[in-house]
Amino acid sequence: MGINAGQILRQTAVRMPERIAIRDVGLPGSAATEHTYAELDARACAVASRLVQLGLGVGDSVALIGENSADFVAAWFGCAYAGCALVPIPLLSAPPELRFRVEHAGCRAVLFDAARAQLVDAALAGLDPQPQRLALSDALATLSAQGSVQRPADPPIGETALLLYTSGTTGTPKGAAISHASLALHTAILSQRVLGLGPDDRVLGVLPLTHSYGCRMAMLVSFFAGARVVLMPRFDAGRSLQLMHDQAISWVPAVPTMYAAWAALPDGPAPAALRWGLCAGAPLADETARRAERRLGAPVRQGYGMTEATFCTINAPPDQRVLGSVGKPVWGIDVRVVDEQGADAPIGRDGEVVVRGHNAMTRYLHDPDATLAVSAGGFLHSGDVGRFDAEGRLAIVDRIKDLIIRGGYNVYPSEVEAVLATHADVHDVAVVGRPDAYYGEEVVAVIVRRPGCALAAAELLQWAEAQLGRSKRPREVAFVESMPLGPSGKVQKRMLRQWLADGTLHALHAPHAERSQP
Repeated sequence: MGINAGQILRQTAVRMPERIAIRDVGLPGSAATEHTYAELDARACAVASRLVQLGLGVGDSVALIGENSADFVAAWFGCAYAGCALVPIPLLSAPPELRFRVEHAGCRAVLFDAARAQLVDAALAGLDPQPQRLALSDALATLSAQGSVQRPADPPIGETALLLYTSGTTGTPKGAAISHASLALHTAILSQRVLGLGPDDRVLGVLPLTHSYGCRMAMLVSFFAGARVVLMPRFDAGRSLQLMHDQAISWVPAVPTMYAAWAALPDGPAPAALRWGLCAGAPLADETARRAERRLGAPVRQGYGMTEATFCTINAPPDQRVLGSVGKPVWGIDVRVVDEQGADAPIGRDGEVVVRGHNAMTRYLHDPDATLAVSAGGFLHSGDVGRFDAEGRLAIVDRIKDLIIRGGYNVYPSEVEAVLATHADVHDVAVVGRPDAYYGEEVVAVIVRRPGCALAAAELLQWAEAQLGRSKRPREVAFVESMPLGPSGKVQKRMLRQWLADGTLHALHAPHAERSQP
C-alpha cells in the first residue's frame, strides 16, 4: 500500500466540504465561478472515472495542457485519483515540444482545454500509437452520473505521480519522476511547517499550474491547508493587483518577471491583507525586490529549488527577511555547498549546491546514466553555485553553466545583473557570455528599457564603469523589447547566446580602449 497525492484534496474535502476551494475569475469580462472542496472532489472523481472508462489507471501516463481554471484543477486531481502519472505540458509549447513529451513519457491520453485543441492535433499528427484525446469538457461529462471512481486509487509505494520535464536550457529535456509519497509529504511540510498557511488564507493563483512551482505553491499547499485559491487564467499585472485588493489576498507566489511588472505599475494603495510574497524560479535582483515591496506593501522573500528537487530552501517567516537569500533548508531536506572534491565548502565560500531529501525525484525517465550522474554520492547535484552565511541561510550565486570566464576571471552574471538592475532606466536585464578570440568570452548585457526611456548603450556602459570592477563590467550591450522566457518565467539565456551568435541580436560595443583592458 502507498499514498496518493490526490489525498491532498480528498482529505480537505472530507474535513471542510463546504469551504470554497477555488474562485476561478476567468478571462476579463467573464463571470467568476466558485467551487467548494466537496464540489472539486466530485469533479476530480468524474475525470478519474472517465480515464478508467478509457482503460487507464496505475502505471499509465497522461498529458495535460490548459490555462489555469477549475476544469484544469479537476483534471489534475482526476489523473491522481485514477493513479495515473501526470505529464504537465507548458502552455507555450510548440507542437514538436508537446509531441516529444507525449512520446517520451508514453502518454496513453492527452487532456486539453478548448484553446489548445489545434495545438494538440498538430502535435499528435502521425504519432503511432495514437494517445486518446480528451477535451476537459468531455472529461467532466460524467459529473452528473455516478462514476466508477469514488476515492483516490491506492498506488504502490514509489509510484510516479508527476513527470516534470526540465526546461532543456542545456540540451534535450529530461523527465524527472516525482512519486506520490514525495509530493504528499513535501506539500504537508511546506504548508504547515514552512509557510504556515491556514483555512482563512487566500492565495493568488497566477503562476501556471502546468509548472511545478505553480502546481505546488499556488494549488497543493493551499488545498492541504483548506485555503481559498483565487485562480487567474494568465498573468496581467494590473488585474492581478486589483484582485489582491478585491479578494483580500494574504499570500502570493510569483516569479521575478511578475514582481518587476507589479513594481512598474503606477503608485497607489497597497493590498491591505497581503502578508508577504514568495519569489522563485529565477534570481530576483535586490532592486526589483525593493521596488516590488514598495508597491505591494509587503516583503518579498525568495525560495530555491529545481525541477528534480523543488523548494529545498525558503526565506520564510519568522526568519529574518534577507535580500539575496533563498533562506534555510526546509525540514527534512539536507542541503550542502561542496567544493570540486565534494567536501563541504567553508561558510561564505562558493561551491556547488547539492541536496537530498523527501522532495527529490526518484529518477530521470528512461535515462539511468543521467540519473546516476546527477545523484553521485547520494546527493542531487544542482549545477548551481551557492554559499551559506553564518546563520545557515543559502544564497545562490549563479548557474555553473552560465559562468563567464573573461581573461581568466570568473564573472557570475547574476552579480552583474543585480547592479545593472539598479539603473533607473533598466526594466529587465540578462547578462551572458559571447565567445571572444582574445579574452575567451566577453560580457554582454541584454537590456529591456523601462517604458518611455531612451537609454543608450554608451550611457549604460559609462555608468557601469563606476559600479562594477573592471573584470565584471559589460563591454557590450544589446537592447530587446522583451526577454525570451521559459515556462517558469526564467530567462532563456541559451537563446540569447544563440541570437548573438547568429546575428539575430546585435550588441553595441564599448570603445576599443576600454575593451583592451582585462
